[in-house]
Amino acid sequence: MDNVELVTELRHELHAHPELSNHEVWTRRRLIDFLHAHTRNLEIIDEGKGYFYARYICHGSSETVAVRADFDALPIDEGIRMPWSSRNPGVSHKCGHDGHSASLAGLALEVDQKGADKNVVFIFQDAEEVGDGARVACEVIERERVDEVYAFHNWSRMEAGTVNVIDGPTMPASRGLAIAFHGKTSHAAEPENGINPAFAIAKVVDAVPGLTRPEDHKGYVMCTIVQVDVGSANFGVNAGEGRLLMTLRAQYEEEIDELQAALESLAREHAAEAGMAVEFELSDVFPATINAKQCADAVRAAAEAAGVAWHTLPDPSPVRASEDFGYYQQKAPGCMFYIGNGFDYPDVHTTPYDFPDANIAVAMKVFSRLVGVKQEGEGASAAAVEEMAPSVTSIRR
Repeated sequence: MDNVELVTELRHELHAHPELSNHEVWTRRRLIDFLHAHTRNLEIIDEGKGYFYARYICHGSSETVAVRADFDALPIDEGIRMPWSSRNPGVSHKCGHDGHSASLAGLALEVDQKGADKNVVFIFQDAEEVGDGARVACEVIERERVDEVYAFHNWSRMEAGTVNVIDGPTMPASRGLAIAFHGKTSHAAEPENGINPAFAIAKVVDAVPGLTRPEDHKGYVMCTIVQVDVGSANFGVNAGEGRLLMTLRAQYEEEIDELQAALESLAREHAAEAGMAVEFELSDVFPATINAKQCADAVRAAAEAAGVAWHTLPDPSPVRASEDFGYYQQKAPGCMFYIGNGFDYPDVHTTPYDFPDANIAVAMKVFSRLVGVKQEGEGASAAAVEEMAPSVTSIRR
């Protein structure tokens, strides 16, 4: 059994045993056991945190490259029948993190068996879906003196088996903002004796379109109302408590800060007018994922050398989901790229989706070139492609 077949089986195992963010006990143990069983030249560093990592030392090299994969799942029913369907009701790998981790395990096998001309750090990370994992795991970048860091995400609505990459912002900053208004209940027949937060909430919601107009920003800025909760289903009571939950997104970090500040200012203003107290809470905070040009060019060169078709994405990036990979890029230059699932393939985070096994080999080929694994007869040399990269990086093929 070759490495691709071996880690494809691992992918199916991971898929059958999905675990939610911050609860990935079995998944983490299985990945560690797999690396112990199938590698001899890697050191596995497990400090009992949510993440763990392995490293390969290339004696004589001063360059260190990190590759990261996530391994948490989502609170979504499987909904489709496969031999490797989820055995955990209500939980499934509908974002493909099983495939991401299997691909990184495959790269680890390649480096272990063939060597690499750089030091390589393999980061297996928990809790990406809630933004917690990378905030802690990024400490590895400084500890191991990483020069560059890479990751991929599988993505639908892109040509199957191709690498898709962009310079600069590729995934937006995102955060959940909850605003709680504390008014005063009263009898529904005497609303004047209470303070109903519904009106202040309505004013904040009404202001959203004006705060997110494209012509007022250098990148896209979004505010999605995800929940409005006012009072109770009780026709005799005038509501006194209310919560407004919003997801904020922006292509640039400074513009999401400005949007949050504007919303909080409006909430304070309308709460004060009505004589209410107001509180704010942030959750699911993701920094912007911004690719360093030299790293994006390295991905293009690696794909070309491996014989994998690649495309430069339009600006702004069509991917508006968020990722916690940006925490690593705050520590070292890096690149998040996408491997296409197919134009008509089911989207991630939907019931019909399952990670395409064919993408494992693609990821292993590209990552192998990035870290300097020696492979014969697999396209043009990386050095030759790097020389031509400036003339082709803007071409969508």
